Amino acid sequence: MKNSTVFLIFLLLCFQTKAQVGLGTQNPQTDLDVNGDVNIRQDLKFKGTESEKGNPGIAGQVLVSNGSNNSPEWKTLKIPFATNGEYQLVSTNILYDRNGINFGSNTNNNATSYISTVGNSINSNNPAWTQIPALESNVVVEQEGNTLSLVFQTGVESNSGANNITDNRVVRYMCGIFQNNLLVAFRGDELLDVHRKTGNNEGIYTLSYSVDDLPLGTHNFKVACRRIQTTAGTYQFAIGRSIENSTVSNNFMLQSIVKIELLEPVIYQ
Repeated sequence: MKNSTVFLIFLLLCFQTKAQVGLGTQNPQTDLDVNGDVNIRQDLKFKGTESEKGNPGIAGQVLVSNGSNNSPEWKTLKIPFATNGEYQLVSTNILYDRNGINFGSNTNNNATSYISTVGNSINSNNPAWTQIPALESNVVVEQEGNTLSLVFQTGVESNSGANNITDNRVVRYMCGIFQNNLLVAFRGDELLDVHRKTGNNEGIYTLSYSVDDLPLGTHNFKVACRRIQTTAGTYQFAIGRSIENSTVSNNFMLQSIVKIELLEPVIYQ
């Protein structure tokens, strides 16, 4: 008991004289350098002064560093707790684009049906794919048993330039999602130019894709579209933007958006 009292007095004197004290080390690097376990039975307070006690925090808070020479502080983090085997969202990415693709005028009236197949290259032709560069994203997968979800949505616009047509005409197109430059999801659609309609034609296109258990590593995702066919006449057509000199829409109204989410299982070792 006597030795403990003497040590405590010595420790207090050291602090008062600004000396560095080492416990378990003969070469302390800070005012108090402990080389070993620290057992704290009550509060751990921070930002105290000579006249006021420090803040012990509240239940559920975590200690966050404020950088060198700044006192740490208690903060409440709104992070949901996941038990072993549950899934948690580890990354999410939302991308926007207002430049889109302007296909211009087209007189492709060939009725040939163009076939797209999973695994096709983004560089394949007949007709060629046109990428929307701003929607490209890399996803890093670090845990097996993952799930990835991707949603692409955009606006489209066309105009045949003929106010006096006597039949209904169609412009057909397709958009696809490419993983590491290979097609993994696609959907075709069309815009109908209705008989005697004098205005432009607009529409909304949506493509969803999900995949389980991506291999570990970095995966690149791209979005590209192709104009397939017009049934008659000369059509202006654009994806993710308005056609030239449009008086009923603009690039903001028809902009593209991609949302990519990666979920991985929680595994406690």
